[in-house]
Amino acid sequence: MDAKIRGNSGNKGYWQDLDDQLKVFIARKRLREHHGRVLRLQLAIIKEEQKKEIQQQESEELLPVAEVPPQVKIQKEEEEEEEEDEDDEKISKKVRRKIDVQTLDDPELDEPERERKWRALTGDQLDDVTRELYRIGCYSPTYISADDTMPGIEILDEQADVDNLTERRNRNRGTLPSSSAASSGAPQGASSKMMAIAREGMEADESIFGAEEQLAAQRHLWSDKYRPRKPTYLNRVQTGFDWNKYNQTHYDQDNPPPKIVQGYKFNIFYPDLLDMTVAPRFGLTSCEDPDFAIIRFKAGPPYEDIAFKVVNREWETLHKNGYKCQFQNGVFQLWFMFKKYRYRR
Repeated sequence: MDAKIRGNSGNKGYWQDLDDQLKVFIARKRLREHHGRVLRLQLAIIKEEQKKEIQQQESEELLPVAEVPPQVKIQKEEEEEEEEDEDDEKISKKVRRKIDVQTLDDPELDEPERERKWRALTGDQLDDVTRELYRIGCYSPTYISADDTMPGIEILDEQADVDNLTERRNRNRGTLPSSSAASSGAPQGASSKMMAIAREGMEADESIFGAEEQLAAQRHLWSDKYRPRKPTYLNRVQTGFDWNKYNQTHYDQDNPPPKIVQGYKFNIFYPDLLDMTVAPRFGLTSCEDPDFAIIRFKAGPPYEDIAFKVVNREWETLHKNGYKCQFQNGVFQLWFMFKKYRYRR
C-alpha cells in the first residue's frame, strides 16, 4: 500500500484514505485485545483472593491429627480439587452475574431507561440475554402491533406497496421523456435537484459541452421488457490559457495564446435506473485521430450507452486536483482535469 501511495500510478487518494482507515481499525483491534487482557487479569485476581480466603478458613478449622493413610489422602485431594472447581464456578458467576430478561423488557420502563439498561450489559451478558430471548420466543421473532414500533420506522401497507411497484414497472415499460442535452437550456427529464447538482461550482471559463458521439445500434437483453432510451446529461468543458514558458515569451495579455481544453465535467442523469446499487461505468477507447479519444458511459436498464469525443491527454486522478467520480441521487458525475506539462527547449 505504501508503494502504491509513493508511486505515480493508480488512485493515490483512494489508497491514502484506505491507509487512514486501516490505522484506525488496527488501533481499535489493539484496544479490544488490551481490554480483554485486563478483564482476564481481574478475573485471575478475584480467583486468587477467593482461594486464599478458602485456604485461610480451612487452616483455622484444621486441628493436629495423626498421619493419614494414603487412600484417605487421595480422597482428600480429590475433594479439594472438586471444591476448587466449585469455587472457580462461583467466582465466574460472581463476575458474570445473571441478568433477568423480564427487567429488560418491562413494558413500564420508558425508552431511555430501557436503552440505558441494554447499554450497561457486557458482551457475555448480551449473548446470554439474546439466547434467552430467542428461546422464550420459541426460536422465532414475536409479532408486535403497529403502535409498539419505534419512532421513525415507516410501516408499508402490503396492497399499497404492490400498487406502487406495478406503477413503477408500467412507467419503465412506457415512453418517458428523454432527450440529449442541447448546447443551451436544461435537458428534459432532469429534475431541478439534479440540475442544481450538475451546475454546482460552474465558473466563467466553463461552457456547456454536448457533442455526443454516435454509437452503433445497441441490442440489450432487457430491451423486450423495458423501452431503451438514452440518458439526459449536462456536461461542461473547461478552457483556458496555458501560460508556459513558450507562451510567456511569444504572447502577452493583449495578444493571448489560443485557449486549450483543460478538463471536463460530465453529469449524466439516471433517475429511473432499476438497480441503484450498481453504479454506472465508463471506459476510454481510441479513435482515428490520436489527439482525441471516445469516452463511453454504461449503466443498466432502461438506459442505453452514451459516448462523447474528448481530448486524449493524461488525467489528474487526485481529489485535490479536481478529480471526482461518484454516483449519488441518480446523477453520475465524472470530473477531471488534464495534467500540465512544463515547456522544455
